[in-house]
Amino acid sequence: MSLAPTPRRLDAVLFDIDGTLLNSDALHLAVFQDVLQEEGFNGGDRIDEAFFMRHISGRQNAQICAALFPDWPVDRGVAFSARKEQRFRELAAAKLPALVTPGLHALCAALAAQGVRCAAVTNAPRANAELMLGAIGAVAGKESLSFFSPLIIGDECSHAKPHPEPYLAAMRLLGVEAENCLAFEDSPSGAAAAVAAGTQTVGITSTQTAEKLEEAGCSIAIRDFEDPGLAALLRDTWTLRAALL
Repeated sequence: MSLAPTPRRLDAVLFDIDGTLLNSDALHLAVFQDVLQEEGFNGGDRIDEAFFMRHISGRQNAQICAALFPDWPVDRGVAFSARKEQRFRELAAAKLPALVTPGLHALCAALAAQGVRCAAVTNAPRANAELMLGAIGAVAGKESLSFFSPLIIGDECSHAKPHPEPYLAAMRLLGVEAENCLAFEDSPSGAAAAVAAGTQTVGITSTQTAEKLEEAGCSIAIRDFEDPGLAALLRDTWTLRAALL
């Protein structure tokens, strides 16, 4: 008879941003549809959501350009990415506050009360990441940029997701071990990065199916931070002074 795993101390929670802290992928899809059509990609036809999920969601800009435009010189890819990100920020500024994932504020307040630190780990450019965190508003009495600290940017690491380095960098800065961390991700590439870094990983099904996220190594997949499956995982896996949810 197998024994239940011994609960571990939870020291830190590491959050992806796009699709995890905020359900923002529909905004990215709309922007990519516009800018790719302008470039004549796909014969000038707009990409659909399925293409976006397979080839774009969760990936670093350099990876996206290399895959979609393999013949482009680097500087053209950089310019395209900058134009796309500026469009995203213009579109997102007014819309993001309404897209915060349900249950986030309650979860973060409970984590703070337990002394659990929180960080953000993303492949988004820093300007986008700071815009999105700012849209969340105050969390547990702190500004979001202070609460989700450090903020790790894939482009600023030696490797971006799906490489584990962004998650390893967050753990180094926090001074915590992988076995005492929990990660939240919405994309298979992001989940693969967190799992490869050694953290238990929870999938958020804002952009992908539970099956895809579990194939990438997620322990469970949940719809949002109010999902009862998350409360059960926290209760059964982690040593906490009181129930978080």
